[in-house]
Amino acid sequence: MAKFFLLIIIIFHSFLLTKLIFFPYPELFIYPYLTNHGLKPYSQILDQHFPGLMFLPINFDNLGMTNPDTARIWLIVTVVITQVLIFVISKEILKSSKKALLVNILYLIWQPFFEGWVLWIDNFLPLILLPALYFILKKRLFVSGILIGLAVVFKQIMIPLALIFSFYIWWESREFKKLRVFLISLIIPISLMIIYLISIGVFNDFLYWTVIFNLTIFAKYGRGVGADLAHLSRVILVFGTAFLAIRKIKERSVQILLIFFIGSLIGLSTRFDFVHFQPALPFAVILTTLGIYSLNKKKVGPILIGVYILIALWWQNIFYKGHIGNKVFFFDEQTYKITGKIMQYTKPKDKIFVFGAVPHLYQMTQTLPAGDIFVFQFPWFFQVAQDRILAGIKQDRPNIVVVDKTVKIEDRAITEFGSNIYTYLMENYEKIDNVGDTEILRKK
Repeated sequence: MAKFFLLIIIIFHSFLLTKLIFFPYPELFIYPYLTNHGLKPYSQILDQHFPGLMFLPINFDNLGMTNPDTARIWLIVTVVITQVLIFVISKEILKSSKKALLVNILYLIWQPFFEGWVLWIDNFLPLILLPALYFILKKRLFVSGILIGLAVVFKQIMIPLALIFSFYIWWESREFKKLRVFLISLIIPISLMIIYLISIGVFNDFLYWTVIFNLTIFAKYGRGVGADLAHLSRVILVFGTAFLAIRKIKERSVQILLIFFIGSLIGLSTRFDFVHFQPALPFAVILTTLGIYSLNKKKVGPILIGVYILIALWWQNIFYKGHIGNKVFFFDEQTYKITGKIMQYTKPKDKIFVFGAVPHLYQMTQTLPAGDIFVFQFPWFFQVAQDRILAGIKQDRPNIVVVDKTVKIEDRAITEFGSNIYTYLMENYEKIDNVGDTEILRKK
């Protein structure tokens, strides 16, 4: 019977995700596409993320995620698998199928709410972290180490989780042998990643973008705005209630859950967008359920649970009023029109340059960036890369460039922070077509 109700929850959750607006990050399309067309990560595709399925030989592009429709399928399949993993692990910890179903219901409630309609690296991390938790509960340190190492390959913010768990294993066992098994397995995926990057000659570039750039220029200019009171109140309710389980801190499973929970939240030190809470959410709802069942016999318990339910219903009503729709960010009608215009003037593998318009136009038109250099056109990237990009344009002198000079990034006009490139384009290209504010220019 529990499996039947789990199936109902999963079907309903999947249905909801088909009815919400959708925001697949452009990086998931453009980075694998450029990688598969010969550009090297970090030396030619300039980015500060660990490779994951964007820069490795096996990536989203050759696995078939090449448009928003397939991307939404990836999101739904990811959520379905996560729901199943949550049920299996919750049943193991809570010793009850009924209690495990409550965890699944909480995940159904909060996963869409915390930007579950967005597809980014964070959405995939539960598929790795939940099995890692399961194998640690079963004291299978080698397998759990491999999985946490794999999570690091996807996103470097998992490094603190790996370090915290290394300390926990030593504290729990006081045996160097167990710690050594965990560390060796942890290092295997990371070592394979490093060997690959060395083999293609980009390891120094990798160190610059993922370490030096992140800790300097990005830390100063790219972190975005902090949380406002509305965002903070939502986080406190959903993630703060997870700490109710601290009443059971003496239990090994609760200790491990808290480590995964806190370790998964450390990534919020970079940007506070709700999608970055997705890795921690499964652990939050498991801990919240543990906390609820530790309170339900107390006088204050029913009151707290009632307040939680009322606030959740209120927020859900607001959320669904604003998020049900067919809109797909970065893949709107105008973007497809621009794609069609570019394809009128180019053929596959032609070199073009996109300034201001959406960056995955290269992937949508099967073209390549001038100079074989690509970077997202944010002010913090242009501080480092603008001269290299301009040199690439001058080197290849593409016949066609695409310009949207109205674009602003965090209140800064691209014509200001990209003024060197903009000036060159205006001096050497002339307008031949446009779609709205986006202009198609041809070499004079």
